[in-house]
Amino acid sequence: MAYGNKVKFHYDVPAYIKKELAEAAKKMGITATELLTRIIEEEYQRVKGTAQDSK
Repeated sequence: MAYGNKVKFHYDVPAYIKKELAEAAKKMGITATELLTRIIEEEYQRVKGTAQDSK
């Protein structure tokens, strides 16, 4: 589902991953959702850059 320029993903995240995300996000002062979004965006940029380098 699209929310403005954001997309909401529906997925099942294992409990231990949720715990790790929550702990890391708390240390950073953000929510686990924001941290997961940052991680996904950084990985997307990395993969996108790698794909362009291979052309």
